[in-house]
Amino acid sequence: MIGPVCVVMRHSQIIREIAWTTEEEADSRNWCLAQSPIGWFAQVELQVPLDHSDKSIGTTSIAFLKLSGANATAKSPSIVLIPGGPGNSGVDLLLSSAAMAKQMFGEEYNVVSFDPRGVNNSGPSLDCFSGNSEARSAFQRLHNTGITNASTTSLEEQYYSSSIYGEWCNHAVKTKSPHGYYVTTPAVARDLLTFVEAEGRLAGQKPSSTKLWAYGVSYGTVIGATFASMFPDRVGRMVLDGIVDAELYYRNAYTANVNQADEAMDKFSTLCHSAGSSKCSFWGPSPKNITARLDNLIHQLRNHPIPISGAQTKSLPAMVTYSDLKALLLTAMYTPVAMFPVMAEVLHQVENGNFTALAGMFASTIIPTDANHVIQCSDASRTNSITTIQEFKSYVEYTTRKSKYIGDIYPIYVDSVVCRSFRPQLLDKMLVHGPKIRLDKPTSYPILFTSNTIDPITPLRSAQESSSRFPGSVLLLQEAVGHTVVNQGASICYVEHIRAYYEGVVPSSKITCPKQYTPFLDSPF
Repeated sequence: MIGPVCVVMRHSQIIREIAWTTEEEADSRNWCLAQSPIGWFAQVELQVPLDHSDKSIGTTSIAFLKLSGANATAKSPSIVLIPGGPGNSGVDLLLSSAAMAKQMFGEEYNVVSFDPRGVNNSGPSLDCFSGNSEARSAFQRLHNTGITNASTTSLEEQYYSSSIYGEWCNHAVKTKSPHGYYVTTPAVARDLLTFVEAEGRLAGQKPSSTKLWAYGVSYGTVIGATFASMFPDRVGRMVLDGIVDAELYYRNAYTANVNQADEAMDKFSTLCHSAGSSKCSFWGPSPKNITARLDNLIHQLRNHPIPISGAQTKSLPAMVTYSDLKALLLTAMYTPVAMFPVMAEVLHQVENGNFTALAGMFASTIIPTDANHVIQCSDASRTNSITTIQEFKSYVEYTTRKSKYIGDIYPIYVDSVVCRSFRPQLLDKMLVHGPKIRLDKPTSYPILFTSNTIDPITPLRSAQESSSRFPGSVLLLQEAVGHTVVNQGASICYVEHIRAYYEGVVPSSKITCPKQYTPFLDSPF
């Protein structure tokens, strides 16, 4: 049920700075209200069963945040923004992207987001190391040794050390958090249905007739596709942007993810050259020249790490490695409009002998969270494709072959190998079986899949495959490079089609919106 729980969400800094109403002042829908410069926000905690098939086990709370539309009425549907990850906070996503949400959806709808199970402000939480920061740091030193297969032993070190993490998580569940693994994506899908029905009930609607309106990004597309496969008749509107192949996800198989990464790096060279030396610090007389110089820097650092003493600046010593450079490339691929110019400047500095900007790049990029691993590994607990060192080796060889730029850093970045020692004891209804995320009949309203033409993290092919599994769905493309359409700004064409879709007009599957924002030429939004 939804209750007027006006507690401050403990893990969201912006939330703590908002003056929320008291419990007695909560509005008629039991949301606690506050006004911000961007509009009215409201928060609520939804109590859901830990196990939807056995409510006697108890409940946990799921944190929701709502941004009210200026023209929304009591009967207006709420569009649920489903966050990525796994492990990302939807509360923080909505707080940081409220202006974009209003631009995308207009003022006719309320926009809601939430922290999925085990994330940020929502339960059940699991601290795998039970507060033992020394043990956590020791594991990270043993495991996060740089790019996979950077040395003759790194693959073996990462594989065998991975069991340490799972054993700590299993022990924490056994001794402190008995429901710590009750965070699977199918359970989150049921939580969303519970939310939709609760909102409908408060609005005087028949709960069984209510439908989910949603916009999912990255891993949020797995949540959306899972919801649609479980509840095909409860899809009101669903846009899935930056498509993770859900069937591969549930097998803990990230083989397809890097398939367009090198295309993105080719675009970097082309766009840098086209922009000119005044816009791109790493400019060269041709794209081929830029690529060759980048490849030369990679080769140099692979064979010769650079020590930074810190003596003259009184800073801590550091060693700049090949892994640091690979981390820069990986990070920049997510948001090229914002990050390609930054990457170009760092490459320019490195080429001229200043390696300081690269120091610590790998460590700051590879930041594992318990929520990420626990959700990922619980979902794949019966279908894990990486259980032996040979399977791990084959996976690394595949990604390295597919992408010369990030194929060797991606395995430790996703770090799916840690799942091999997880031992969740979960009921069947908490898991996907097969795993098959597809339907043989249309959903109650067609799903709209969207993708950039080049997505280096969730490639276009994943969107095409996923759309083919849901009869009646359509695929809308945006000419752009980067991960998810919204993170690259979303063109006027794209926004018009999204708004029309929520108003009831499904676009054709042959539309590609023309490029609007160009790295090096357009400012980040």
